[in-house]
Amino acid sequence: MNATLNYLDRAESLLCSLPTRARIAGSLNIADKQMFKIRVDRTMPFEFIGNLMPPFCELWKADVRFDYSDYDAALSGLGGNHQADAYIIWLDWRIYSKSMSAQEVIDWLGERIGQLRGVTDKPIWVNNWPELPKDGDMLFSSSASDRGWFRKLNAYLLELIEGSSGCELIDLVGLAHQGSESFYDERNEEASSYPLSNQATIIVARHLGVHLLPAAFAPRLKAIALDLDDTLYNGVLGEEGVDGVILTEGHHHLQKLLLRLKQSGMLLTVCSRNEERDVRALFDGRDDFPLKWNDFAAVCANWQPKPENLSRLAQQLNIDPGAFLFLDDNPAELLKMAAALPDVRLFRAKRSGIETMNGLCHFPGLYLLRPDGEASSRTADIQANAIREQSRQEAASFEDYLEGLKMVVSMYENEPSHAGRLYDLSRKTNQFNVALRRMTEIEAKEAMDSEHYLTVTVRLSDLLADSGIIGAFVCRIEGENAQLTETLFSCRALGREVETVSFAWVLEKLIAHGVTRLSIDRTEGQRNAPALDWLKRFVPDTAETCSLPDLYGRVKTACTNHPAKIEVIQ
Repeated sequence: MNATLNYLDRAESLLCSLPTRARIAGSLNIADKQMFKIRVDRTMPFEFIGNLMPPFCELWKADVRFDYSDYDAALSGLGGNHQADAYIIWLDWRIYSKSMSAQEVIDWLGERIGQLRGVTDKPIWVNNWPELPKDGDMLFSSSASDRGWFRKLNAYLLELIEGSSGCELIDLVGLAHQGSESFYDERNEEASSYPLSNQATIIVARHLGVHLLPAAFAPRLKAIALDLDDTLYNGVLGEEGVDGVILTEGHHHLQKLLLRLKQSGMLLTVCSRNEERDVRALFDGRDDFPLKWNDFAAVCANWQPKPENLSRLAQQLNIDPGAFLFLDDNPAELLKMAAALPDVRLFRAKRSGIETMNGLCHFPGLYLLRPDGEASSRTADIQANAIREQSRQEAASFEDYLEGLKMVVSMYENEPSHAGRLYDLSRKTNQFNVALRRMTEIEAKEAMDSEHYLTVTVRLSDLLADSGIIGAFVCRIEGENAQLTETLFSCRALGREVETVSFAWVLEKLIAHGVTRLSIDRTEGQRNAPALDWLKRFVPDTAETCSLPDLYGRVKTACTNHPAKIEVIQ
């Protein structure tokens, strides 16, 4: 079978509804999978879950291996040899409910996590505990039964996790509401001291495999390219007209999900064989559609091949095609996209909008761990780029174009509140990421330590939009020497030399710190050629370190007449 069709079939079977073990069995036989090692410290079996995860992880080309501890309620060997890519603390919390208060056990766990955090900056995941029903529970209030203890435990655990950088919750309480059967199986408990049901095991394995792991190890996708006919509604717009296409209940839910994704920072685009004027009339004229015309960052509705249109969308959004998910109901179109742009992620829309929605809810690369502080401005900023491009074409010169934008570049030095945004930029940025290091949350937080680092975050605004925090430089300073470990800029901010202006400011600041020599970390990847080409303008490939005054002179000369106003935010 064609590899692309095999992938689409597997994704559909695993994501659109809760799969059976029979549907989970099998492999995509992907050769270039990236291997990740997960350490599991436990007081109950995890193998039943771990054994089901490989097919889900294959959907994002990952191979996950587990290192299991012995069963140890004291967590005395927590972390093993501390060589893992992530750590799971997998606890049967009932063990502690008879001997410790909920607050005491969380205080104890906090100490253990603190000890582990002292030797690793990798993600740490901990499960909470659903209220597993017992016979006669209706006869006892929460304060007269164990339910009260577990409710307190879950509240205190959530507070602990939210206050601990790099820690995430494996939310069994939330997952317990997803299945149609009981989350608990007394027969499993008696046979293997494993309390979760078969359905619960599949739910947890899928959640880890398509949500938590890819969110930790891979950049979130940036954009979704949407087909329209028989994808966002039933019917063919060109034949049945604006009022003739049918928005089913399932498609209504699908559009609401897409709107939530847009509000979370995902860019929505249209890639459809239709007339653009008809598409605009559809989204402007249908009051029952949750999605409106202005919700799309860019639209390519015409009769050109869809791979050409997706390339055009990527150019308009200034992102790599590999950051797109392409959603279409036609397998032939998906095959053409895979052949022309193999890095684009693919998903086949079902005629039932609810199945498509379920599939997207579990598609790797869409899950969001933390609120995106730039989400509200992203689509508007991208839409403003079209106006900027028109202004650039009409301007007498590039300098006149920049002058007309009235840009303000705001510089922040070691701003602790920007640690989350620094982490996001490191994880998301592909084209303008010089080092490709992919910082952890702990590293991003530590980079704001002014004793050892000069970390500068950059905000951009102009007459058309406030782009928010779009760039960052991380410099580790040791006497007269400094190491530039991170150079990051959002792709939507490129093309206005803001990165060069900001770089000159950072170099001047380093000189003020007494630095005379600078080394710059750089890694050649699949997509970061724009960042490396920019750096080569000032620093040769072969240079390991360079004279800071000389480098500053070259960068400063390149942006001497740049009209942006520089603001330093204290």
